[in-house]
Amino acid sequence: MTILNVALLFGGRSAEHEVTMAAARAVYEALDRKRYTPILVRIAPDGKWWLHENALRFPLDMESSGAQIALLPGGGGKALIHRCNGGERSGTCHIDVVLANVCDGVLQGILETAQVPFVGSRLPAAAICRDKQMTKRILRDAGLPIARFIALTTREAANFQFAQETLCSRSLIVKPASFHSSIGVSRVTCESEFQAAVDLAFGHGSKVLIEEFVQAREFECAILQEAEKESNLLCPWPCEIIPTEKAAFFTYKAKLDEKEVIMKTKAEIEDVVADRVQALSREAFRVIGCEALARVDLFMRPNGELLINEVGSKPDITPSSMFARMMAESGMPYDALLQRLLEDAIERSARARAVL
Repeated sequence: MTILNVALLFGGRSAEHEVTMAAARAVYEALDRKRYTPILVRIAPDGKWWLHENALRFPLDMESSGAQIALLPGGGGKALIHRCNGGERSGTCHIDVVLANVCDGVLQGILETAQVPFVGSRLPAAAICRDKQMTKRILRDAGLPIARFIALTTREAANFQFAQETLCSRSLIVKPASFHSSIGVSRVTCESEFQAAVDLAFGHGSKVLIEEFVQAREFECAILQEAEKESNLLCPWPCEIIPTEKAAFFTYKAKLDEKEVIMKTKAEIEDVVADRVQALSREAFRVIGCEALARVDLFMRPNGELLINEVGSKPDITPSSMFARMMAESGMPYDALLQRLLEDAIERSARARAVL
């Protein structure tokens, strides 16, 4: 059996750098060494790609080997290695498939240009999901239910009273338009909180969303697409996220501290509700144009109305992630999930090259 070289990309230029590093650690430890050889690549905050060749010391030692790595455009996985210390000759290596924990909506274009298989959606879906305003507009224009929102591109446009009246909501959610993991997200109820929240959100990007606060139950729905028959979307029973009294909503801090939320892998809902959540999630997947996998976040108001909150084209797939737990609940253990994602990525890439 051929052992495949799997490049694990982590890091990046955003505040999610540490989150992606932890995810890479978990996947690295879970990969079956009889099938895969992990190649560790950290994308530094300055955008450079660094090779970590001391794999036996990872994840305890995060220092790079002093070698930069770059995928060759059109190389089908060939990567150039440049040793910056000058003590060793530069060389090449081959990457069979990429599993990237970096979600910037740009990386996928680089991987497509290099013609290397990778897990997840290609462009434009990857970029669309990175921009929450664009995602919401596409969902809304397709007739799918979302919470009311407005977008800001300058701090000067922020007006608390106007936002309250426009969104018909006394409490508001302020968030960066291009960040996930709830980084930079605030719930506000007064003018002073609002201005601080806007400043915080603009610290993470040039566009900010203001949304109505939705008093609701929060669900997540995992989606796994078949490579051979792409119309088949496996959608397990939804999970539910229940914030405790310590968390006003599912914050970035709450995602890192299980004491702040209760995570129910199988939401306690009736079959008819689960069917509606799954149907909406599949439709959102198709409307955005996602591929391979996705996670759809939804709200359910007390009256039963469902709203799509976000669509993640590259959800966390570590062993402890809700995505992996939902898949395991449906009968797909973690090792089988990883194998399917990697093999499907290779199959999709081969099919895409065949039609060029």
